[in-house]
Amino acid sequence: MSSGERGRMQLLRRCLALSAVALGACSGDGPTPPPATAACDGSTIDVRTLALGDGVTITGADVACVALAGAGAEYVVMPQLTGSSLPYGGYSFRLGDPAMMEASASAIMAIAPQVDAREMFGAGLAEDNAQATLHGRMRAHESAAPRGAWRSGAKSRGVTDARTAHAIGDPDSVRAFSVLNTLAATPSFSTIGAALAYAGDNVLLYVDTLAGTAFTAPELAAMGALYDDALVPAMYAQFGTGSDIDGNGRVLFVLSPTVNAMVPASQCAVTGYVRGFFYSHDLTSQAATSNQGEVFYAFVPDPTGRWSCAHTKADVDANLAPTFMHELQHMISFGEHAIERNGVSEEPWLNEGLSHIAEELGAKLFEARYPAPSGRTNPTQIFPDSASPYITPNLLYSYRYLLTSTFYSLTTCAPGTFCSLAERGGSWLLLRFIADQQGDAVLKRLVESPLSGRANLEAVTGRSTAAWLGDFALAVNADSMEGRPRDLAPPDLRFSSRNLRKLYRALFEAYGIGGGVGRPFPIEPLPLAPGAAVTGSMRPGSYAAYRLRTTSDTPVALVRFVGADGAPFSQESGAQLAVLRLR
Repeated sequence: MSSGERGRMQLLRRCLALSAVALGACSGDGPTPPPATAACDGSTIDVRTLALGDGVTITGADVACVALAGAGAEYVVMPQLTGSSLPYGGYSFRLGDPAMMEASASAIMAIAPQVDAREMFGAGLAEDNAQATLHGRMRAHESAAPRGAWRSGAKSRGVTDARTAHAIGDPDSVRAFSVLNTLAATPSFSTIGAALAYAGDNVLLYVDTLAGTAFTAPELAAMGALYDDALVPAMYAQFGTGSDIDGNGRVLFVLSPTVNAMVPASQCAVTGYVRGFFYSHDLTSQAATSNQGEVFYAFVPDPTGRWSCAHTKADVDANLAPTFMHELQHMISFGEHAIERNGVSEEPWLNEGLSHIAEELGAKLFEARYPAPSGRTNPTQIFPDSASPYITPNLLYSYRYLLTSTFYSLTTCAPGTFCSLAERGGSWLLLRFIADQQGDAVLKRLVESPLSGRANLEAVTGRSTAAWLGDFALAVNADSMEGRPRDLAPPDLRFSSRNLRKLYRALFEAYGIGGGVGRPFPIEPLPLAPGAAVTGSMRPGSYAAYRLRTTSDTPVALVRFVGADGAPFSQESGAQLAVLRLR
């Protein structure tokens, strides 16, 4: 079949798919079909005719000139730089009609996203906070140790005999722990005594003797049961079990005011506080300050502010479980990558994305437990009350990423950082899309691997990172398009587990502009007129979005994606264009 015949057949399929009103536009009174070929720099190229809701990622030399069928069609055009060797930074580009590329830079329209400052800094999304500072220290410790430095772990999760290898103790028995007590770059420790409050199959829950009245015995029993019976088994099923260097088959969960005191009360209002953490020092060192086991440390209720800023039991209950899920993924990941397989710790962008997937896993547990409308203060709300602490932060972070996607990268972090909250939100959304496409089992394979970063993603999924980035840019725009059936986009360009439009609209209604959510949907493509060109800049490993509207008398729209000086991008840049047909 010739390219012209393909174009006519695609046009026919589109017409058949439209409503009776729209069918009139495909009759003889409407715009004429676009030509099958178009001229670009003296060469003849095929005109790309996409069905409504469909998309394509154009790569390599083809980005020098793309011909899109016009005649009233509307597109989102998304330039990307996907090269793995590109340094972190902002890269300027030109996008638009090839005839404009020879014009001076001043003749090309420069437009930038219009974002209200309240959307960038609302909703409690402070970047420089105590939890993030400590989080960075923990991940840096994992990354800095040389490969091969890890002691071999005893893979014994769930094996009853192995649990006797390390004495567990009787209820209320007190064990000494060495607990990190500072956010400073140079670690220091406090020795505490903690009583065993709950001994389960997966969790040993200890409470610092200084905070013996922070919880009642029934509250500790309920907490232990939640983590032991629901959260930890779900994490092991999703991500693997990690290491077990102390051979007891359990995670040690230590509640201590030493964690509260890591931030003085006078600083809490400015920097926030520490909720909890995992420290790989406990797995990689035999020093006296290492507890030589899989340990999670957490803050305790402190309603009177005895140790630092005040925290009610409700504060701890709402914040601790998602933090535990997040940190347990880091613990499992480090154990699987570095200890069990003698590999390297996972790269921050992928490691953080997986930990935010772990938080979402908590939400999914409660979504399954409380199907709508049960478990909800308002029967119309999307998530049950118990799921909200696990999922809402991810929605806020990913909203910020999509709002200003050119500011961030999905596949790297700014030098010296371990990814901003927006970058983590974007990585979570990317991994959610990948898992929706290939099944949640892909997440476990990413963790149970000696590889890291792009190499890990590509080996596990069998696709290039560039291909995923292209499909992801298409999917976040195509999924749940306003006023269109959700199945208008093909399955490979949709999220099967989440409806983005519905989720972000609910977020907008709950938070509004004052809470950092100023639009029902964060993506608002910039205008790109046929026959015009624009300039922009973006990070590598992300995308920019432009809306290209053709008119009935525009049979073809030509688009070129090049560097700021008008010269083609190098092959190493991984320049590509993701194009989605909207109308």
